[in-house]
Amino acid sequence: MSEHSKEAKVNIIPLGGLGAVGKNITLFEQGDEIIIVDCGIMFPRDEMPGIDYIIPDFSYIRKNRDRVKGIILTHGHEDHIGAIAFLLQEIKAPIYATKLTIGLVQSRLAEKPLKYEPQFVEVVPRQIEDIGSFSIEFIRVNHSIIGGVGLAIQTNIGTIIHTGDFKIDFSSAEGEVTDIYRFAHHGEKGVLLLMSDSTNSEREGFTRSESVLLDKLFEIFSSSKGRIIVASFASNIQRIQQVLDTAQKFNRKVVISGLTMQKNIEIAQSLGFLDIKDDLIIGFDEASKHPNKKIVIIGTGTQGEPMSALARMAFGTHRHLIVEKGDTVIITASVIPGNERMVTNIVNSLMETGANVYYDKDEDIHVSGHGSSKELKLMLTVTKPKFFMPVHGEYKHLKRHADIAESLNIKAARIVIAKNGDVLELTKKSFKVVNKIQLSEMYVDGTEIGDVAGEVIRERHLMSTDGIIFITSVISQGMALCEPEIAAKGFISKENTKIHNLLKKEIEDKIRRLLIERRSAEEIEDQLQKSVRNYLFKITRRNPLIVVKVLEV
Repeated sequence: MSEHSKEAKVNIIPLGGLGAVGKNITLFEQGDEIIIVDCGIMFPRDEMPGIDYIIPDFSYIRKNRDRVKGIILTHGHEDHIGAIAFLLQEIKAPIYATKLTIGLVQSRLAEKPLKYEPQFVEVVPRQIEDIGSFSIEFIRVNHSIIGGVGLAIQTNIGTIIHTGDFKIDFSSAEGEVTDIYRFAHHGEKGVLLLMSDSTNSEREGFTRSESVLLDKLFEIFSSSKGRIIVASFASNIQRIQQVLDTAQKFNRKVVISGLTMQKNIEIAQSLGFLDIKDDLIIGFDEASKHPNKKIVIIGTGTQGEPMSALARMAFGTHRHLIVEKGDTVIITASVIPGNERMVTNIVNSLMETGANVYYDKDEDIHVSGHGSSKELKLMLTVTKPKFFMPVHGEYKHLKRHADIAESLNIKAARIVIAKNGDVLELTKKSFKVVNKIQLSEMYVDGTEIGDVAGEVIRERHLMSTDGIIFITSVISQGMALCEPEIAAKGFISKENTKIHNLLKKEIEDKIRRLLIERRSAEEIEDQLQKSVRNYLFKITRRNPLIVVKVLEV
């Protein structure tokens, strides 16, 4: 790298991925150039009814689109690639990723075609790519998907290590392990800043190896007398391979349920990441010709998603299959915070049918793709960073990771717990927040995209919790022509005449006073809405959505 003045700096701008799990995207700025690392979605919280998912706010990228030199993807999970189709509508830049990640992105883009052909650059671990004035080395990491990489980003002021999502598994299911040697190599040469995965920072010890699941699968397959139904993330190709191999050994045929699962299996197989025997996978029609004890079904639904294969099987809405007594269900994933109730509902429903259910309370049925505290300590120890920034996690995860770094003698002044939108300035001597970009929540709701949905969501939330009231009044020449019409949905039952009568009297009195004051129809609507809202809260302690229409004839 060329010598620069003492003022040489790199700006790091996380637009997502901090303070919550999901929507990962970080910008690195050097001189007049920008590279983007990851571009994911976040799934909606309970208080966002009807929202499909949330994408990053691309406003800053849109203003600086000509400066973007490349998009780098660390792996193929939705929280890292799910918003790429939206980003590519804003900018044109080459995408650097490993083979499976590119395959998964291309599949997403086929659903949302662009007006141009995007440029992909396939990379392999230990490959180095010059992207503008940045030089990036891709470093293999273990995760719950094939093709995960960390990044060694060479800048004009030094090396930045971005771990991506990782754990350190020396007996991984696909036989490829985190390249701790390359991380250590950069540590010996000098790492200016480490940005490291914090998801499991609160867990003690090491995350267990993916290979431990095989023993449990053998045990379950050995004891099961009926069908075996396995729910997995569609992107967890190693897990799918383990299930396919176990089914083969026990002479069971496999049925794939769900479009996403089917598509990901086809992509992984076509790219050589899945080894499937010719006659192993069959359709539902053929499955009906085989006894239950010879069938395995693989589908989605580990998080209780209402439209997933497992949910539809559990609640009897699946086109081909209803879970019945004697079936065995294996849910091979831990529950993402916020999804506990949906998963519990499915587990209860499955158990009521008489199925045997294995889920994340059994620690042998799933292992995390993220490193626990000792792996995080190892990463910090081998990279020996001057500055440290925990990434990927809720605030409590970032804070615990910062505490771990302090325990390894990294001074608190050299650790930054950042927030989305922070502009962090990194120099050879300092690392600090110097500015803040205001970010909006960008909701995707069917075909609608934008932060304008914020008001819509508030209204939906009000309707879902406190209901809605419609009030219609007809006036003419300063008089009410008839009694106001009141329709309530989700607020009070029709049998509750007391509140209905009190409300009706309040509305009539208010309209009469406003007409005496010679208020216009618009003013009456506004005043009546405020008055009714205050009155209802006073007598019911509830805040329904109130819609008032005054018709003047």
